[in-house]
Amino acid sequence: MDEVKSDSKKPDNQLVAQVRQLEWSAPFKWLRMGWNDYLDARQLSLEYGLFFALSGVLLTALVVYFTSKIFIFGLVFLFILLGPLFAFGLYDIPRQLELGEKPTLKHSLQQIRDSAANQWVFAVVICVVSLIWLRAATIIHVFYPEGGDPTLEELLTFFAVGIGAGAFFSALVFGISAFSLPMMMDRNVDAISASITSLSAVMNNMWVAGMWGLLIAGLIFLGFATAFIGLIVVLPVIGYATWHGYKDTILD
Repeated sequence: MDEVKSDSKKPDNQLVAQVRQLEWSAPFKWLRMGWNDYLDARQLSLEYGLFFALSGVLLTALVVYFTSKIFIFGLVFLFILLGPLFAFGLYDIPRQLELGEKPTLKHSLQQIRDSAANQWVFAVVICVVSLIWLRAATIIHVFYPEGGDPTLEELLTFFAVGIGAGAFFSALVFGISAFSLPMMMDRNVDAISASITSLSAVMNNMWVAGMWGLLIAGLIFLGFATAFIGLIVVLPVIGYATWHGYKDTILD
């Protein structure tokens, strides 16, 4: 079992931390540990879960009511900016449990406030990548056949380019965010160093990271498919599991 770090955080001057080679079953272990954390901090987990579920309902209602594309894109970027804030609160819960403490909402919110600067830098990085992704999607339309009756080859070229670009940017966003946020909270490192370390960890464990990404996507889809009710459990468990993934992957 990993040695538990003290609650006092010390800056880490190393640009890229060393990473561990993971077993294929690691993501399932992280989810099991996340579920155990959910049970150990049941009340606080339910509070976070209810917040996420109600936020999902509210955002959906706003999108349905305001059909403006500009408004929808604004909501997406607002989610990107605020997401890391709430993620830090989730990561603090298994961290408190590892320290033998009873997790509290006050301590979790304090962690959000103390790490705000790094979180905003990380959010800006994600926004920049998202804007480049959006621009790339616009440029890809030049590959769409101009004629009214495109051939199969022309359509395949368009879809191949579009899917390839989407896969690249999706993998990039996942790579820099997979383990960076819990690392920033735990070691007080800057957002860039944490993002590079996370990307290094993913690239060195591509098959395991891919499985982890698919599990996250599947669980979130399940949460949405249950009219957001499943998010009450799914999102806190994913947050706790991400913490354990970071502890398992990034070496001290």
